[in-house]
Amino acid sequence: MKRLKLHPAWLLALGVIFMGGAHLTFNVEILAWFCAVPFLLYLRWTKGLLSRIYFILAMILSWSFAVFKIITDPIPYLMIPLYSVPIALVQIPGYIIWSRMRDRHYSYLLFPSIMVVMEWIQYTMTPLGSWGAAAYAMVDQIILLQFGSVFGLAGISFIIYLINVVVAEWIIDPSGTKTKLVPVGLVFAAIMIYGSLRIDYYSSRSKKQIKVAAVGTDSKVGGLPLPAAEIRESNRERLIERTEKAASSGAKLIVWNEASTVILPDEEEAWKKRLSSVSGNNQITLISSYIVLLSKQSFRYENKYVMYLPDGTEACTYHKHQPVPGEPARKGNEPIETVSLAGIDIGGAICYDYDFPKLAQSYGQLGADIVGLPSSDWRGIDPIHTKMAAYRAIEQGHSILRSTRFGLSAAINPIGIVEAQMSSFNQNDQIMIAYLPETKVFTLYGVIGDLFIYVCMVLIGIYMFWILDTRFKKSVILASKIFM
Repeated sequence: MKRLKLHPAWLLALGVIFMGGAHLTFNVEILAWFCAVPFLLYLRWTKGLLSRIYFILAMILSWSFAVFKIITDPIPYLMIPLYSVPIALVQIPGYIIWSRMRDRHYSYLLFPSIMVVMEWIQYTMTPLGSWGAAAYAMVDQIILLQFGSVFGLAGISFIIYLINVVVAEWIIDPSGTKTKLVPVGLVFAAIMIYGSLRIDYYSSRSKKQIKVAAVGTDSKVGGLPLPAAEIRESNRERLIERTEKAASSGAKLIVWNEASTVILPDEEEAWKKRLSSVSGNNQITLISSYIVLLSKQSFRYENKYVMYLPDGTEACTYHKHQPVPGEPARKGNEPIETVSLAGIDIGGAICYDYDFPKLAQSYGQLGADIVGLPSSDWRGIDPIHTKMAAYRAIEQGHSILRSTRFGLSAAINPIGIVEAQMSSFNQNDQIMIAYLPETKVFTLYGVIGDLFIYVCMVLIGIYMFWILDTRFKKSVILASKIFM
């Protein structure tokens, strides 16, 4: 501590700035590689319950800073603690446990293992999804992101946490960390070489492609009161016109924005007949996303899409499986399924659904080639939310056609590269045309799933057993000395 001449309070302050600056929108990606370092140093150089309380408060403050950056109209500031507190509490155990075990052998592997397991618990067992995962701090590093095709989101987060803890341990004890720097550096180099080769190999292969389109809406409905009936009808007409225009340009798969229009229950039958006619007359596969109002008193609705085939047949209906916390939508529970279009397996989800890697895994297991993703964002998460969806493409090896209201629409290929994009905030015709490959690509993660997470769990278990066994043996030796 004296050598660095840093007061513990400065370490907490740097931790808040670095952690908050590394994550979510307006993030500084380079900070992710050492944003945990100030907190790790603080825990190494301080003791006592009060210091741990200060650390917990600093973690909550850092994530409050990160979440604050995504708060824009119409999202209330109440959202800050609803996300920042749970995310911080999920991550705190990794730091606390490391601080207790920091002088043990291989503690530098324990920290990233605990952190990725806690992230996995969050996006598998809570409604927060994968928001806050360390891997999302690297949304623009497409070469690094290819590692997601091997071990998924956890693999990318693991290497970020690993480098953080090795840097911290190097600052604490430079001479004792030399043996860790070389292997960690070699692993990172191997990951980058793999990513570069994977991109080059994919780019060098010829691919049969399908013309697709994302069609935007003029509807801005976000609650009650609803626009007048004539305004809603006018929005629908423009939506149909854009769909037919996209079809006339040759698009075979068209995806609407999430909540493209509001339909009253007694209007839906006629609306679906019209969609069937549009799809059949234009010979397109249409993922028509809209909401059906269930209650005006409490503003409750169905958030869904209906997929139509080129002959006008209604192929399937999907309700949003993971409504955003607080969203007054009926939770969908339909089985995940794909629909075949001339040999192309097409699936679909809605916006927040794809913040849950487990749901995307279901489409990977079904062999989906393209997933349509009607979405609705807000200015604060534009464009990071669209870039987060690219992780699911890399993990499962399928393309994603994300059609976004209040955000960035994008056609994303199986290695996470954006083939086309369109912002709903720009002046345009709200029609994005793109080409996507007709077939998916192989990923190891698509085969082994969360095996890496389970390996981390085993590693943690072995480590804990080792510690407990050592303490037990010491207790036995001490007891023998006392009673013998």
